[in-house]
Amino acid sequence: MSAKTSTYLAIRRATDNDTDAVLKVTKESFSLYQDDLHVKYEVKALKETIETTLDDIRQNAVFVVERFGELVGAIRIKKLSDDLWYVYRFGVSPKISNTGLGSALLDAAVMYARDNGAKAIALHTNSKYYRLARYYYGKQFYVHSTTFDRGYVRALFVLEFDEESGVDLSPAFLQ
Repeated sequence: MSAKTSTYLAIRRATDNDTDAVLKVTKESFSLYQDDLHVKYEVKALKETIETTLDDIRQNAVFVVERFGELVGAIRIKKLSDDLWYVYRFGVSPKISNTGLGSALLDAAVMYARDNGAKAIALHTNSKYYRLARYYYGKQFYVHSTTFDRGYVRALFVLEFDEESGVDLSPAFLQ
């Protein structure tokens, strides 16, 4: 599936051959996240390995964005229930920050989940990361709840496709 393509840009599902590049962009973007917030807690994405990245590519939906043949962003999304999908490890290279490519990547993941029966999508992020919180609000996500279970105020953002559906969000609490 290619959500958006041109001679210099491609958004597609990741393959096993993308594992190294997906891990590289994940660590690059989450290092920036850690630096921006001056956090003292462990950022789990920075502890990821080739094996866990490959497992995600094989078991879940991982989308990548390439620009001029270089992988510059990745997003992972998995099905938690018939109605609920979960976004995680969404990151782009600082080289393409604020170019709209990250938004195109998020749109591809949201479209994929919706096409596969999702009634809602959830994700977590640090509620003190104003830039990210504002970004997700702009994408029509809202803060459902917060927790301090990982040593920081972690917000559960939700995007509902049908507000009347009453999706059970409890599987997202465990992520």
